[in-house]
Amino acid sequence: MFRRLSLFLFCLFLALAVLAPSLSAAANPPDYERAKAQLARLHQGKHSAAAWQACADAFLRVHDRNPKWRLRSAALYRNAVALEGRARVSRSTTDARRAATAYEQMVRRYPGSVLADDALFRAALVHNELLRQPAKARTHLERIGRSYPKSDHVRPAETYLKKISQVKAGKKAPASKPAKAVPPKKENRKDAKSKAKPEPKKAVSSKQTAKASPKKEVKPAHAPAPKGKPIAQNLAAQLGLAVRTVVIDAGHGGRDPGAMHHGVVEKDVNLDVAKRLGAILTKRGYTVKYTRDRNKWVSLGERVRLGKKLQGDLFVSIHVNACENPKATGFETYILDFARTSSASRLATIENANSSRLGDMDKVVSEILRGARTAESRRLADRLQASTLQHLRKQGYKVQDGGVKGAPFFVLVGSSMPSVLVEIGYCSNKSEANRLKNPKYRQQVAQGLANGIHSYARSLAAN
Repeated sequence: MFRRLSLFLFCLFLALAVLAPSLSAAANPPDYERAKAQLARLHQGKHSAAAWQACADAFLRVHDRNPKWRLRSAALYRNAVALEGRARVSRSTTDARRAATAYEQMVRRYPGSVLADDALFRAALVHNELLRQPAKARTHLERIGRSYPKSDHVRPAETYLKKISQVKAGKKAPASKPAKAVPPKKENRKDAKSKAKPEPKKAVSSKQTAKASPKKEVKPAHAPAPKGKPIAQNLAAQLGLAVRTVVIDAGHGGRDPGAMHHGVVEKDVNLDVAKRLGAILTKRGYTVKYTRDRNKWVSLGERVRLGKKLQGDLFVSIHVNACENPKATGFETYILDFARTSSASRLATIENANSSRLGDMDKVVSEILRGARTAESRRLADRLQASTLQHLRKQGYKVQDGGVKGAPFFVLVGSSMPSVLVEIGYCSNKSEANRLKNPKYRQQVAQGLANGIHSYARSLAAN
């Protein structure tokens, strides 16, 4: 009997010794547990929007710093929960849009997570209750039943769908408190990949949500010149101006990741291409200044202020595009102008999501109507578009010409210098995303942009 007990205890000790490393690896990061405790405290009382934002940032840091942690999806989900908390405190449409986008991005990145249906339900609540977008709410609720038929959110989703339908039909919905999600699942369960059915190809989601869909824009479209008095086509050259300093703006950054599809995180690609472009221009003798040179969040208003403060001769903002249509591809260049197409208008709406106040509308309109800088920006945009495409095609890359277009981008407002915003590719397109992840391709994009800037600068010197 004693020998059997000894043998049993020895086997038990051996098993624990083998399992100990894996159990330790599976433990949640301490920062995550602290952020969870902070989130629980926020839910228990009234707190400021800044407190909710700090909690959201904490979860995002945990997600980014633990690439091998198997429950990263939980950190991204709770980042969205904290952003929703901020939106409900601030009553800001911009904050609500950010929260909805965070939930949607979590589902895109981790469709097999046990929290994916939770995220879809919360996104539906935000769209319906805070953004007054019942159609988008319906889309998320219907997806729960379609993609997660065994989910504990199926019945709540059906109930909430009926409530939305009653309101749409003009019937009085039964009085009730704002809908609450089913409590999130315990995180010690493995993410069940079999739970998620593949989505139809249509359902590629948006850039913070989705950027513009260029279905109707087969031919490259040049932004039409503003109406009014004729404007000199080479005003900068006539005034004896030259290009010495270039301000490079890497879009998004920090807590704002931008578009995320197929392993591409826009803020990282933007910064990488910006630095590569800066290095090339520096070697050619230009002075280069950045609105951000690391993974840092810079508001649109601050980018505009920096554009003025840095006193550059040109301003180039770098972005990655995304679209609901997964087949959309191409390189596009934008100038500050009124949007002439629905796709340009939608893109501007998304890029301007974090701009200041409605009162800034007057500033944007007056900038567009000035016209003279618009003409110079168009000349710069034409050079950038043509030079980049020419260089990439010489390197063997088949890149679609998205054309030069006008749109009221807030980041282009306020500087006296010619300014453009480039969308270097669609990360929602799988093949283009693979190119954007390749450092060699990003180097060639930077080289093409540098060629365009140099070409524009030489054209001023030649006149």
